Amino acid sequence: MKSFRRRIHDLYANLRSTVQYYPKVESSPRNSTNVTIIPLIETGSEEIPCALEERYYNQTSTSKLIRWPAVNLHRIQNATIVGDQANIFTPDGKWLRVCPSLVSLPLKKVRPPIYIGANRLAMPLFHLSGRDHENHGHFLFQHMPRWLAAHKKMKELNPHFKILVAKGHQKWQSRYLLKTGGESGQIIECGDGTTRCDDLFYIPQLRSENECLSRPQEYRDINEYIHRPHAKTGPSLFLSRKDAPNRYLLDEPAAIAEAEKVFGNIRVLELSKTPLDEQISLVSQAPVIIAPLGQALAISLFARNSIFINLDGGNGPDPWGDAFRNVANICGNQAISLYSKSSRTKDGSFTFPRHELQQMLENVKKLVQ
Repeated sequence: MKSFRRRIHDLYANLRSTVQYYPKVESSPRNSTNVTIIPLIETGSEEIPCALEERYYNQTSTSKLIRWPAVNLHRIQNATIVGDQANIFTPDGKWLRVCPSLVSLPLKKVRPPIYIGANRLAMPLFHLSGRDHENHGHFLFQHMPRWLAAHKKMKELNPHFKILVAKGHQKWQSRYLLKTGGESGQIIECGDGTTRCDDLFYIPQLRSENECLSRPQEYRDINEYIHRPHAKTGPSLFLSRKDAPNRYLLDEPAAIAEAEKVFGNIRVLELSKTPLDEQISLVSQAPVIIAPLGQALAISLFARNSIFINLDGGNGPDPWGDAFRNVANICGNQAISLYSKSSRTKDGSFTFPRHELQQMLENVKKLVQ
């Protein structure tokens, strides 16, 4: 249920939208007197080999070139943030839009601040909310790299800063932050209304507008923090989507049965019901991880030397399917996407023909033995 503050902000935004009175945009804040630009990362690129797919599909090269722009840490004095996505407004009332995730966000959907009755946070804050913050895959792939890229510089600038995350998500996001250099008591939630921030530090996502992934080094850093070296003595895993709102593998039990024929004992996991430490332990020991396309495949960030098999509908490729494959490869695994060649339903669900799936899995097994 929406809070009273959220309802007031929505009403105010709708009234402004009716008369097309939208916020002005600040996309080049370098000359602003209230914004300090701190260079962090130079523009660059890295080629990610996809050796398993290359062998499976008998292709000469399936490597992925990941590019990223130059990235700066922005220090905004007397900033204002609005909503759980914490859209930032500079003191002159302009919406700060320097992140690739915001380029396609319509101005009519940007709720402007309401300064009367606004909250105030005086301590230094590191901004870690934004678009799609509520999704585990987006948070791990697009927001956590912001933290990994900036936290050492933040400690140099002011070791007493707080990490500002979206309202209602502190509990689960803290689990990742505490494993990657964050400290207990350091993580706080923003509100769903307007908050004035005396000293706000902000880094945009480390990717270009058309890329799903950030700079690969931050994924390796996450893996270095979280992975637990272990012999591959555990069962293989099948990551279920029964707990997902859409994009189901409609014949999931049949797919699991085919996977067991090929890889032996399979443990089925619903990640929403599995504590993070147990996820890390299981994936560290699992020789093979199979899953329909979805955010559960972000578990590859915790693994090394495993085989990741992404099951997808249609004929492929899929941008996010490629992203999950690429992150698995970046972290030292072997990954491949297999396509059902069957059409998807309106909500993205699909079936995977049993005989074709078994043959595909057998072929993958031959390649990795």
